Amino acid sequence: MKQGLRGAEALEFARGGAERAKADNTGEVGQRLKAARVKAGLTGTQLGEAMGLNKDQISKIESGVRRIDIVELASAADRLGTTVRELLGRAAAPDRPALAMAARLSADQVDGNAEELRRKAKQLLEFDDLLTRVADAPAATPTSAGRAAIDFARGGSFTRRPRAATSAREQGRRLAEHVRKELNLGGDRIGDLPALMERHFGVDVALAPVGSADDGLCVHGEGFALVLASSSFPAAHVRFTLVHELGHHLFGDPREVIEESADNMFTSDDPVEQRVNAFAGHFLMPEEGVRLTLDWIGLTAAGTIGPRQVAALMEHFAVSRQALLVQLARLDLITWTESRFLDRSITVTDMLKAHRDVAPTALALMGESGEVRAPQRLVQAARTAVQRQQMGVSVVAALLGRTDEDALFNELMAEAGIVDEGREDLKPAFTL
Repeated sequence: MKQGLRGAEALEFARGGAERAKADNTGEVGQRLKAARVKAGLTGTQLGEAMGLNKDQISKIESGVRRIDIVELASAADRLGTTVRELLGRAAAPDRPALAMAARLSADQVDGNAEELRRKAKQLLEFDDLLTRVADAPAATPTSAGRAAIDFARGGSFTRRPRAATSAREQGRRLAEHVRKELNLGGDRIGDLPALMERHFGVDVALAPVGSADDGLCVHGEGFALVLASSSFPAAHVRFTLVHELGHHLFGDPREVIEESADNMFTSDDPVEQRVNAFAGHFLMPEEGVRLTLDWIGLTAAGTIGPRQVAALMEHFAVSRQALLVQLARLDLITWTESRFLDRSITVTDMLKAHRDVAPTALALMGESGEVRAPQRLVQAARTAVQRQQMGVSVVAALLGRTDEDALFNELMAEAGIVDEGREDLKPAFTL
C-alpha cells in the first residue's frame, strides 16, 4: 500500500510519480520559497512565525532538506503575498477554474475581516483542486430540483437587473417561493441549512470564526461555487447570511467575488442587494409558515403581534429579531412603526426570558456560533484519501480545524478498519 503523501508531494503525485514530487519538493519549492521571502523582505524567523515553524525549519525547507506540508505552504503563500501555485512553480491552468480563482483572491488587495474571509476561501479552493487531482473528489452538482430552481432564477424576467426596490423585493419573493416549491419544503423551518445548500444547489458551504467586520463571501464561476460565512455571529445571523449569499449565486450575479456586511443585507439601497435580502427573508420565513405559527400561538388581546408572538416566530424559524421584524412588515402583518416599537420596547434577552414556553432554546440569546465547518464534499474526499493512503492527514485536519493530527489519523484508520500498530506504512508520513 502506498504510504500517505503530504504537502507538495501529494500535489504532484497524480501528475507523474512520487520521485519527481519528492525532488521538486525538496529542491525547487524551497528555492522559490526563499526567493519569495527575500523579495518580501522577511527573515526566516518572521516567515516561520506565520507558518508555525522556527528559523532552523525554514532553513531546512529552503535548502531542500525538509519537505513542506500543504498547510504550511498555504500559510507561507499568505504571508508572502503569493499563491501556492506560484511557490510550486506553475501558473493556474485555464481548465482549473477553482485554482485560478484562488490565485485571484490572493492577488486582490483587501483589508480587515474581508482579508480573512478571502484567505479561508482561497485555502478551500486550493484544497478542492488538490483533492480533485489526487483523490478524484466528485464535482459539486445540483439535484434535478436544484437545477430547476437555478434555471428559473436565471431565466425570464430575472435576467434583467431590478431598478427599484419594489421590483427587487418581488423578484426575491418569487424565487424563494419557487425554490421552496421545487424542494417540497412547504412552510416548514429549514433544519440543516448548509447541508441543504450543498445537496440541492451544488454549492460548497463553509463556516469559520473570522471576525465580525464582514458577514460572508460568495465566490462562484464556471464549475465551482463557494459560500463562506463568518461564524463570529450568533447562529441565527449566520443562517441569514448563508441564504443571502445563496441568492446571489442562484440569480447568477455576474460578480465572481461578492462580499457582504450587515449593512448590505438590511440597509443597502442597491436593488440587487434588496432582491437577495428579500429572497433570504421569504426562504427562511415563508408566509405560509409564519401564518400557521401565528395561528398556533394566537395574537394578543388587541389582535396584534406582540413580544410573545415574536419570540415564538424567532424560535420556530431560527432567525434574529431584526430579520423577523423586517419580514413581518414586508408581509403586512405589522406596520413599520410597530416593527420599530417591537425592536425598541424590550430587549431580546428580556423578551425571550419572559416567553420561554414558546422559545425554550432561546436561540437568539446565544453568543457567537464559532462553528468551524468545511464543505462536506471536500471533507469526505480527504478522509477517504487518507484511509486509502493517497495522502497524509494534514488536509483533513485543516478542513476540520483540528491540530491533533496523530489522533485524527488513528480515528480515520479505525473507521476504515485497518488500524495495525505494527505496520509502519499505516502511520502518517510526518516529515518534521
